[in-house]
Amino acid sequence: MATNRNNTSKTNTKPEARQSRAPSHIVFFAPEREGAPWTRIGAMWPTQKGNGFRQALDFIPNGPGSIVVLTNDNNGNEETGQ
Repeated sequence: MATNRNNTSKTNTKPEARQSRAPSHIVFFAPEREGAPWTRIGAMWPTQKGNGFRQALDFIPNGPGSIVVLTNDNNGNEETGQ
């Protein structure tokens, strides 16, 4: 009997369930231009085992600059690091 590759095991959770928790880190893009504002581009959550992170990006920047990851302060105010 063939197995369905789209079936998930019972240990996997749906992406919506995993993302319902507040992220532990926020991902920003910092352009190289002096004084340019940072843009939030995604978030990160620790893996279940705690040995890594799962990252979700809303978009990927297409220009010179750096991707910066900062801890989430969990009170609705995002740090900008500026």
